[in-house]
Amino acid sequence: MGNSKHGHTTHTSSSPTYKSWHMMMQRCGNPNYSQYADYGGRGITVCNRWKTFQFFLQDMGLRPIGMTLDRKNNNKGYTLANCKWSTKVEQQRNQRSNNVWTYKGERKTVAEWAEQLGMKRHSLYMRVATYGWTVRKALTTPPMMRGRRKKGIETDQ
Repeated sequence: MGNSKHGHTTHTSSSPTYKSWHMMMQRCGNPNYSQYADYGGRGITVCNRWKTFQFFLQDMGLRPIGMTLDRKNNNKGYTLANCKWSTKVEQQRNQRSNNVWTYKGERKTVAEWAEQLGMKRHSLYMRVATYGWTVRKALTTPPMMRGRRKKGIETDQ
């Protein structure tokens, strides 16, 4: 890596912030990188300002412990307006592969709905995917708890 002007790398290691920046650059700009197809290969770019580490650092600040670089909208590139430091749970809930349901204007992942209802994610998902329930029915029918139903999300009726 060599010594650098920004002080975030040495000949043997680099800072967590620099690692996040470097991996972002690899994902978006290196066709030989293993995850390039999911990033640069599908048009995800890094804004010109952030192609220089010092500007990325100036805009995002140091990476907080336990956080990683996350894009708010996974179909847009890496810019100050679209990026934040996120926890692992936030990152997992912001993946393109997530099932997202909208009910009464609220858009959440199945995991978030399940957490709100006190249900297992898989059980809630199965209601729609396997049993053919509507999202409304899946969310408003309380889960079975020892032969009784718990309270579900309130309905308009």
